[in-house]
Amino acid sequence: MKASTERLASGWMRSLEIIILIVAIAISASLVFRSPGVVPGAPMDQHFVQTVDLHLRHNGSNWVFQYPNLQYAGGITSSLAAGLYKLIIPTTQETLNWHFRCFAMAAMLISSFYLLQTALPRHPALRITAFLLIATSGFQLLEPSSEVIATTYLNLFLIAALKPWPKALTGFFLALYGLGKVELTLGAAALCLLWFLWEQRKGNRQAIQCLIFPALWAALLILPALLLQGANPFAGSRSTVAFMSSYSGFLKFHQFQSTIPSNGEAIKATQEIVFSRAKTFGDVVLQYPRLYLDYVGISAARSIPNIASVFKFMLLPIALVFLRWQKVRQNRFLLFAAGIAALCILLPSWLVIFVRMRYIAKVLPAMTAATMAVALETSQTNRSILRITWFCSLLTLLWQCLALSGYQD
Repeated sequence: MKASTERLASGWMRSLEIIILIVAIAISASLVFRSPGVVPGAPMDQHFVQTVDLHLRHNGSNWVFQYPNLQYAGGITSSLAAGLYKLIIPTTQETLNWHFRCFAMAAMLISSFYLLQTALPRHPALRITAFLLIATSGFQLLEPSSEVIATTYLNLFLIAALKPWPKALTGFFLALYGLGKVELTLGAAALCLLWFLWEQRKGNRQAIQCLIFPALWAALLILPALLLQGANPFAGSRSTVAFMSSYSGFLKFHQFQSTIPSNGEAIKATQEIVFSRAKTFGDVVLQYPRLYLDYVGISAARSIPNIASVFKFMLLPIALVFLRWQKVRQNRFLLFAAGIAALCILLPSWLVIFVRMRYIAKVLPAMTAATMAVALETSQTNRSILRITWFCSLLTLLWQCLALSGYQD
């Protein structure tokens, strides 16, 4: 009788979780439809959804195939997702933005849902709370949608590594994440090394596949640009432009009192007057070290509030679970993976531009799942962390519900 009752309760909870997922997708879709259905043009990063074109066509003299560039707003694999969506699903110019934003939103919420199912298999109350934290954050509505797609790729890699799924498939998801945007390549490489070391520590004789498959998939995803388009998929660099834009944006209101120049004028003045000897971002760091260190301090002042705005009260249990990492056994890989992914987003952003909320939001599902799982695991010896996690989760959830989260970057 007791076992039957437990199965019935488990079934009801499972149904409740699915209902919550469906409602979250429906509400998020309704919010997407409140914005224009036309994709915003350049220089808005979301324009990659409109401009990516995977059609193979003949221009009269030769075949043309435009393959995505890693340095562009959609990277390679986020752009591929948009291009494949347009090839499969009929869209119009007036509805394309609705289509792809809804697709990216649903993919992120569903993958977050299954990541929590994987990390917390027997604790539906924690899963529901964690999912509500993610859903009410509003980050599934982000533009550019490449941020949301990259979150999905990271979620899928973690699910596949934890299950575990075949290493070829797991490596594929990791390659998708690393090529989602140029700034994610460092994090993907670090996660690849972590995955290899983790499998090796478990005594897996095939651990070397954790290095081989992501590299092979990444090469295959980059190869079409080299063979078909004949162009360098790594061409260009956004670091110098991003630095000059941020530097002038940070300081122009303090430097000019009577008339504030436009962004373009401020960037030009910064390049020609302040950093006249610098041609690249590396030149800025090496030739103007004191000015650069001043900039790093200003960047930190801009970044820290944004990080706090993403995680809110959950920053406290996140810090606590990382401080107790040596006590963690079952969920150590998930904890390290979430931490490494976050660190590899934070440091480059902080050192080159500053940490926008949408940058760090990519690791919100992973960090939430890791925090909940570790708090539950360590509760066997220290229940205070789980109590703090519950308390901070409810406070954060209340904050997000009352404020309707209103994403601002």
